[in-house]
Amino acid sequence: MLDEKFLDASNMEAPVPFEQALLLLAELQPGEYLRMAHRMIPWPLFEYCNERKLEYRVQPGETAKYNILIWYKQDTDRISRLFRGES
Repeated sequence: MLDEKFLDASNMEAPVPFEQALLLLAELQPGEYLRMAHRMIPWPLFEYCNERKLEYRVQPGETAKYNILIWYKQDTDRISRLFRGES
């Protein structure tokens, strides 16, 4: 089971979502992932992820236009099961 950290950035103005995400990602540990609800795709955040070898995925959101998920590569199998609705 992965532990979720959640950031609802759907009503935040730039650069607050980016800054808040960086704070959460600085504390992110293997076995955890960040789920961010956002009205836009945060491209600069993906550059940050690429530099730090974090994986990410954008999918249609439930409460916002997009859900952005960010995790450590070693957790990819567990994240994939989460996407499929498995435990």
